[in-house]
Amino acid sequence: MDSRLDLFESIFKRAQRISLEYSPPVLASVLVLVPEQPDAMTTPIVERTLEILNRPKATTVTSQPLSNDIDELSISNLVLDHAPDLIVLQRHLLQGDHSWNRGFGGMVQSLIQHHATPILALPNQLTNTREPFVVRTVAAVVDQPLDNHSLVNWASTFCASGATLCLHHIEAEDQFERIMKSIERIPELNTETARTTLKRELMHEAQSFLDHCQLTLEQYRPDMTVQYSVEMTRVQHGYLNWITQIEPDLIVLDTLDATKALNRGIADALSLQFTELPFLLL
Repeated sequence: MDSRLDLFESIFKRAQRISLEYSPPVLASVLVLVPEQPDAMTTPIVERTLEILNRPKATTVTSQPLSNDIDELSISNLVLDHAPDLIVLQRHLLQGDHSWNRGFGGMVQSLIQHHATPILALPNQLTNTREPFVVRTVAAVVDQPLDNHSLVNWASTFCASGATLCLHHIEAEDQFERIMKSIERIPELNTETARTTLKRELMHEAQSFLDHCQLTLEQYRPDMTVQYSVEMTRVQHGYLNWITQIEPDLIVLDTLDATKALNRGIADALSLQFTELPFLLL
């Protein structure tokens, strides 16, 4: 094997394997934002919140009615005053149920941009409110396997006893092919060997982290089941297919990418496809 490729491979093998730091979040305070309307309309929202929070018992759940003319600054100040550990609201809160309202809605996007507090975004229409809502399967999108301790901890916290936590990571196929095209222009390197080695190491990195997540959670949370998978494909298409297959009751994902910029691609694609599911946005 070419000496340069030997060096290239050794860099991957020397990379530190990231282990999960088990540290479940404490929900001392939950702020539920509801429209300013009769209690009969707001009660289902609060009840659904409590059902989803069945596993992570919250010390205080505060319902905060919002008037139709409230502005973003006032909402931001409310969040700062309450300083909650979790914000809960329905998609498109105060925006109405119009066809042009897409994704999670303007208020969710505003809260993501201005606050680091996790958000539980509920569907616009809460179906079967008379029947208890049980979270049996949680789907966690592990988009950043080197920096997803918080995501895995939050996802596991929302798993009640007997629930299944599904962790999934996708290596972007288009990015991999772009790298390979660059490698192909280096005559000193064996292209096929480079392709095999690079793909193996990229997949192994994520698999190692998720494998440790499974072992750690089995130790601290033996009452739930942990499954994980890794694949190389088109990112948005892959996550859409995976979630469709496992049929979760809750989706957990990061709203910021590795550069701390809004991770709009994955979040928007999933929000448009799975409008009837609650999302935990970190």
